[in-house]
Amino acid sequence: MGSLKFPNHFIVDAGDYFGLSGEQDSLKAGFMIEAMDRLGYDVITIGEREFNFGQQFLLDAFKKTKMDVVSANIVYADTKKPFLKPYVIRKAGNARIAFFGLMGSQLKYRTRPADRALEILDPVETAKKLIPELRKKADVVVLLSHLGLTDGQKLTLEAPGIDAMVFGHQVGLSKQVVTTQNVINVRGSDRGQYIPQIHLVVEDGKIASFDGDVVTLDDKIPADEVMGRLVDTFSDELNRRVAEKNATAAGQAADATQASATGDHFLGEKNCRRCHEAEYQMYTTQAHAHAFATLEKNQRDATPECLPCHVVGMNQPGGFVSKPSTPDLVNVQCENCHGMGTKHPEPGAVAGPDVCITCHTHEQDPDFNFDEAVEKIVHWE
Repeated sequence: MGSLKFPNHFIVDAGDYFGLSGEQDSLKAGFMIEAMDRLGYDVITIGEREFNFGQQFLLDAFKKTKMDVVSANIVYADTKKPFLKPYVIRKAGNARIAFFGLMGSQLKYRTRPADRALEILDPVETAKKLIPELRKKADVVVLLSHLGLTDGQKLTLEAPGIDAMVFGHQVGLSKQVVTTQNVINVRGSDRGQYIPQIHLVVEDGKIASFDGDVVTLDDKIPADEVMGRLVDTFSDELNRRVAEKNATAAGQAADATQASATGDHFLGEKNCRRCHEAEYQMYTTQAHAHAFATLEKNQRDATPECLPCHVVGMNQPGGFVSKPSTPDLVNVQCENCHGMGTKHPEPGAVAGPDVCITCHTHEQDPDFNFDEAVEKIVHWE
């Protein structure tokens, strides 16, 4: 994501908004586009992930918005007509700003049976042909680049005439707005936690000066209350739908879990308690033993992003599937820290910081301190 500020500002982005697959990810993708529109995004391009739910899903989702979606090098294979508009020109005062998008021709994208065949043209050749046209029509040319860092920078050498480039596709974060080959570079992180912005002064049809910075969306930036309510409402409904689906399929899931647990697998705290009653009693008074209740209280007890750190062995042999089908594997139990029960006892079963930080990440728990945390979970004498 990036922001270009004129007397009015433009919010732009360079692709990969959708999740990988499945009903939940498609619902999230639809909500993501609605949220971007509400937040006032102006111009975006797409990446390979926007094809994950089919071309029609993609086109329909953006058709309902006020955003311009541009990509100059994606065409229908049979007619060579553009899949999306190649570019758009917006005005800011007397300045004319051209935005165009490019996607890497080597990127693999998902196709569905109903999709029409597409062709991704060479981005460098496309840029060489298009930029002279844009320079005639606009004072500033901005590329929304879904090429990756190296290919994006290489393109500016081979296709001169770009004033600013917003990078997409695994480019990493740069906490400074810099220029390479006289092109202003805008690079944000992949989860919207850092927002680069540039401020352009356009005089006599060209950029006279610019500055920029990268804004960190931390606790110092107040949350938008309206958007927060929309996110909570969507998340609550998604959680309800998943929980309902899990309850319906509980019997099948339990059978499948049992069938997959023929090798080493998770056993649950009841097995540990047989030999470790004293330790178990101390554990039950601590927060780990009630971790799942936190999700239930916040209506996130069926949300895949939250579950792995509040249950035992999710997506692993004999591990948690859902509360209805695997009720004995809720909460952070013995095996979360000490390993699968069928491997007990084994060397290295004493948990260290490397185990804790799989859940207590800097993002989720920025003040986590292992030595202090251990004092809160003492369950041995």
